[in-house]
Amino acid sequence: MVNKTFKRIHIMKKALIITQLPAMLLMTAGLFLSTLGFSQNNEGVVTYTETIKMKIEVPDGMNEEEFRKMVPSEQKALKALVFNAKECLYSDAPEQAPGGTDASFTSGNEEDGEMQMNFKIQRPENHQYRDIANGQRIESTEFFGRFFLIEESPKRMKWKVSAEQKQVAGYLCQKAVLQDTSRQVEAWFTPQIPVAIGPGEFADLPGLILELSMSNGDRTLVAEKVELKTLDAKAITKPSKGKSVTREEFTKIRDEKLKEMGATPGGGGTMKVIIRN
Repeated sequence: MVNKTFKRIHIMKKALIITQLPAMLLMTAGLFLSTLGFSQNNEGVVTYTETIKMKIEVPDGMNEEEFRKMVPSEQKALKALVFNAKECLYSDAPEQAPGGTDASFTSGNEEDGEMQMNFKIQRPENHQYRDIANGQRIESTEFFGRFFLIEESPKRMKWKVSAEQKQVAGYLCQKAVLQDTSRQVEAWFTPQIPVAIGPGEFADLPGLILELSMSNGDRTLVAEKVELKTLDAKAITKPSKGKSVTREEFTKIRDEKLKEMGATPGGGGTMKVIIRN
């Protein structure tokens, strides 16, 4: 009697193991397929619209109302982030027209009758490369006709991630705020694209940054199109144009030049504005 009972228990245990095994296999297979599909979302091109608000004082002798009508209140440009799991390159989008924005207009002047003004906004050439694995950055940037090459190993950015969510370019994104007292930066990133990068210098979030807002919206970057695809082997190249300088050296050169022009250093964007007779 005892032996028969033991045999029944032994047989039931075997049946239980055999019954559970297919379920375990299915779970493992599902996890593998999910991981495989997720890993394919780490290569492609994101096109952003960059918007910079213009803050320009009205020149002496100009009619302010007429001046505001003729001068753009903001400048827009298309930017592209080309990326894979190992590296990325951020620069002007291929469809972005080179140069800047021009405007000419006349305005009444009590002493001289009329004043002819030429207004020009010039976008500097800029290319920013990042080695994702090692955190190395190379930036080639133009400043008043001179090119500089900056190689650096920046510190990891510290973000505070909130529970707030919204859709950007068809992807569910989560809000994060940069923990930096010297500047105000708000980012929206998507874990659906598992690369810790974003436009320009911004990175180190658990997903691709699809939207940025700086200085209370004075400068914004919003993803308009996300193309996940296999890239050409030469799609990402390291910048090499310019005189090699450190970040500190470039900042000093830039700030000294801006002071010469009467501008305030440390603005949200690098842009040349010329107003001349």
